[in-house]
Amino acid sequence: MPILTNTAEQPDEPRRGPVWSIAEPERELDSNLIRLPAGDSIPAHVGAEVDTLIHVVRGDGTLLTDDGEAPLRPGDVALLPRRTVRGFRAGAAGLEYLTVHRRRQALRIQSRPGAV
Repeated sequence: MPILTNTAEQPDEPRRGPVWSIAEPERELDSNLIRLPAGDSIPAHVGAEVDTLIHVVRGDGTLLTDDGEAPLRPGDVALLPRRTVRGFRAGAAGLEYLTVHRRRQALRIQSRPGAV
């Protein structure tokens, strides 16, 4: 069983967004380690066509959904069903969380049936 990364050993940079992602091309799952600096946020939006599991690795913050706001702290795990509203707001310590979801197929340009 190959170790892909260690979330506790990621460089501690004030960088926003994905700091790690699965790179293996032949996989059925996607996973990303997302970092938001203190006070930063990802506005509430409708999620993609896949269920997403999140695991808070470090820091703290708030999960924003149609049901309201829920505090996030290290160790918390949440399931965000496909096509539901979600957003994130980092607390004073910033927020870092791991996402896991079924891999979405890349968009491909195809010919129409019967086209030459």
